[in-house]
Amino acid sequence: MSSNQTSLSAILSVFNSRLFIILFETTAIFFVYDAYNINIKVDYTIMSIAIIFPLVFSITSAYQRRQDAIALYLEFRNKIIDLTNIFYAVESVNDKNYNELFNSLQEVQNLLIQYLTQDDSEKTFDVIREKRKEVLLIIDSHKKLFNEREKDSLIRVKNELFLSAEKIRGIKIHGTPISLKKYCLVFIYFSPFLYASQSILNLQDDLVTTLISLSFSLVVSFVLMALYNVQDYIENPFDQKGLDDLKIDFLKVNEYESLHSK
Repeated sequence: MSSNQTSLSAILSVFNSRLFIILFETTAIFFVYDAYNINIKVDYTIMSIAIIFPLVFSITSAYQRRQDAIALYLEFRNKIIDLTNIFYAVESVNDKNYNELFNSLQEVQNLLIQYLTQDDSEKTFDVIREKRKEVLLIIDSHKKLFNEREKDSLIRVKNELFLSAEKIRGIKIHGTPISLKKYCLVFIYFSPFLYASQSILNLQDDLVTTLISLSFSLVVSFVLMALYNVQDYIENPFDQKGLDDLKIDFLKVNEYESLHSK
């Protein structure tokens, strides 16, 4: 995908049914207030605290989850490489032993990717926890080949590898609090009743002023809902449905990274 197409897709991602509903609502409320001369004075500072602050907090929280997910997946990736490298460096470990461990960790990685990219996949993570036992048994079956330092290193890295997988799962299942998202959405839909009123206060009996006041209300509604859509867009960094998701295909450990690949 070219950079121009990527930029266009990113811009269009904020457009959905919610955005068109809020714009229609804002226009309708504006003309109703104008027709019935409804004027309500609003403190914009209070409105900003009530709407903008929770919305920005939600976006910041979702973005931080994305950054944490990238860091943890890279840690998971590196632990696979570290574990297989340490195992390979042990004297008397042959190609078959190495491939057995590498392939088992590849299966763990594939299961994790499947878990992250699919909905209702908690049972898949249970399989990952079962694979943890398998990896330990592979290492333990060759314990006569290890000295104490090598054994400690293998067990430590194995534990860190699966801990990073558990942390990644934690990011997936603990998103932005639903109550906070619903609060933001309710107040965004409610905001035209307040901002349209403020525009009516400054309205004069000419077309230009009317269009400017209406445009102001529409811009406010557009920005608020667009910000909410951005938050919703980056909420799940794993689902591979958005441009801001983890590029798992570029991060995963590939077959050619095996020390015995040709």
